[in-house]
Amino acid sequence: MSVQQAETGPATAEDQRPRANWKSWAGAALGLVVLALAAWGLKKISGQVTLADVMAEIEATPAHLIALAAFSTFLSYVVLVGYDWFATRHLGYTRIGWPTLAAASFSSFTMSHTLGVTILTGGTVRYRIYTRAGVKPADIAMIILLCGWTFWLGIIFVAGIGLIVSPGLAEPIREWVPQGLEEWTGALLLGGVLAYTLLATVWRRSFKLLRYRFTIPDGKQTLQQIAIGTLDLALAGGALYILLLPVAGVPDLLTFLVIYAVAMVTGALAHAPGGLGVFELVIVGLMPDADKAGVLAAVALFRILYTFVPFLLGAGLLAVMEARAFRAARATAADLPDGAPALPANKH
Repeated sequence: MSVQQAETGPATAEDQRPRANWKSWAGAALGLVVLALAAWGLKKISGQVTLADVMAEIEATPAHLIALAAFSTFLSYVVLVGYDWFATRHLGYTRIGWPTLAAASFSSFTMSHTLGVTILTGGTVRYRIYTRAGVKPADIAMIILLCGWTFWLGIIFVAGIGLIVSPGLAEPIREWVPQGLEEWTGALLLGGVLAYTLLATVWRRSFKLLRYRFTIPDGKQTLQQIAIGTLDLALAGGALYILLLPVAGVPDLLTFLVIYAVAMVTGALAHAPGGLGVFELVIVGLMPDADKAGVLAAVALFRILYTFVPFLLGAGLLAVMEARAFRAARATAADLPDGAPALPANKH
């Protein structure tokens, strides 16, 4: 295992009770600021485009583009299973099968994509599924952490390349941003990823994280994380880009993936369900030359394909798994003598 409990004493209820600190208050304040800016921006956009315009653009979207976007979305969710595959293997849970990994990944990501607050929503789903597979609670926390870190490595890597190769992101705000800042920012992001990869290669000592000892993935594993996170971002962002193809004024794919990454991060900071409103504002704001009605129509279709439909499927899958677990627990309890403790359902 790569995670060990650092303290020998049992955790008390007082130890486990979440405490509010300046970081949590700062995060909440930042979320409110982002939401306020989003509300202001959406109010400005509403004066430039009508709901009828957006609906007309949705109806005019070619069916074959919707089908291609749906296929790209499907591939993105397939790649998302790699997040959980990597995390569980790194922690030593090599016997957890692909069906369990796929169920945990799909259910947790569809919940967090729609409801937001990833640690609470997606984390709860992973806890329910992985505890039945014999994963320790401390290791489930590390699985969530590793999945998040894989996501961030992909975001930073794609943003770094995009800002260097296609540095047109700051054109809408060029009066406030000096020329060349995009290239320098991209180089800084890629340099950070490279430095971390080298550190992961040479520094193989464990360290204390919260109450547990943790060993970061090595250099080869870090490259796997970057590949998984990058492919996921490319497929998810690519699905939206496909829907934007009929819209005039949309930038090249690489520039758009940087815009998509910024929109994803900003939406997450706002803590709004699915980044609703914030995501749309960033996409529209960073593509000032694109037709706003067409962009909003594409984002609406994207939310249906990437968020709403998977959420319904994920909720249904979760309900089926919970029903099966409930029936199994009742059957186990019925077979036990009176007063005998129930045994764990699964082992990894």
